[in-house]
Amino acid sequence: MRALGFGEMVDAVKKGICPLCGKKVIVDEFRDDISKREFKISGMCQACQDRIFNSKEEY
Repeated sequence: MRALGFGEMVDAVKKGICPLCGKKVIVDEFRDDISKREFKISGMCQACQDRIFNSKEEY
């Protein structure tokens, strides 16, 4: 990922920071196992996952 220019995002995820919004990721806020799995893939917080995947839930 670094070779593709995503070094800053990789560093953010390693520090527990959402690469999209820059906020601290709080694992207890994930509402289900699917959201937790997505976090392991992308590093996105629940709010950003909701925006990206167009959830009808309030955020």
